[in-house]
Amino acid sequence: MRYHILTTVKFANECIENGIYGATNSNWLANIEFGDFVFISQFNYKSQNIYGPFKVAETLFYDKNIIYPNQKYYYRIKLDPSKVKVIDETDLYLNGIKNENIDLAYYIINLIQQNKHLHSISLVEQEGKFILETIEKLGNKTKIESVNNHSLDFETHKVDTNFLIAKNKLFKKLSFSSESDLEAFILLNLKNENSILYKQIDKILNEFQKNYLGNSITYNQFIFGNAYPADIVIINKENINIFELKKDILDQNPLSILRKEMKKYCYYSLFSRRIQNKDIKRMNFFLLTLKDANNKTKKDLYREFSNINNFVSNLRENNFIILEYYIDNGRLFIKKVN
Repeated sequence: MRYHILTTVKFANECIENGIYGATNSNWLANIEFGDFVFISQFNYKSQNIYGPFKVAETLFYDKNIIYPNQKYYYRIKLDPSKVKVIDETDLYLNGIKNENIDLAYYIINLIQQNKHLHSISLVEQEGKFILETIEKLGNKTKIESVNNHSLDFETHKVDTNFLIAKNKLFKKLSFSSESDLEAFILLNLKNENSILYKQIDKILNEFQKNYLGNSITYNQFIFGNAYPADIVIINKENINIFELKKDILDQNPLSILRKEMKKYCYYSLFSRRIQNKDIKRMNFFLLTLKDANNKTKKDLYREFSNINNFVSNLRENNFIILEYYIDNGRLFIKKVN
């Protein structure tokens, strides 16, 4: 069981009434599991409210039935709104005062405010428990009633690996249509220990000491600083594994953008208060791109990472690994680039 903040500008009522939250892309909700705790943050010029707790009653599905006026948000999860209350964002600060933990409250408020443009914010356990405690202590019963009677003009579809294979036409194409679907596909496979992709990634992680999926927590869109989420982050007692995903070949991804991503992950992950374990021994930055035998950018990237790492190499071991993916008969394979 984990904790997540889902954001909206004006549709908190619709989410509670229908017991459903929707997002534009498949990846935003792909890592949310049955029974997880969810909070909905509605941030606009009128109010900054947090609603919850919701428990996830159904994981990711695709639903074109209209819930949100003039908006699609077809990728959805089902929520149980039976115990929902509402707090103002400043109640987090008040709880911080009462608990003599103002720093944590202040950090959570900044985390929410600076990332209100994201659909989903992965929370670490300390953050999730603090928000839950605040709602239980200071929350007011919301007046929004659950009606759950939206019209069903379209059939809903479970979003699983088969759904994404069909959507991206992977039996005909050699790459994903979007990075969000690539991310969602990997996240869904990481929930299945028997999947080929799970075993591939576990083997890749195993190249570093005490680094395997079985002893790790997987996040997506994880924020180390106050902004700039990483696509997939896998954390255990000794390793931070960061996966940056590019659906195309390296030559189609500007070096300046990749350099910026290297810097922010290498530096922000060093002293992030979101990483509770202070005994982390290494950060492994995996860049996953489409397979390309003729790519000439790889050497430049290794050199760039080495230059960036020189400034902090005395603080922690940092590794840079390029991975490539390819599609064979509708299946995704990942290999390390030597």
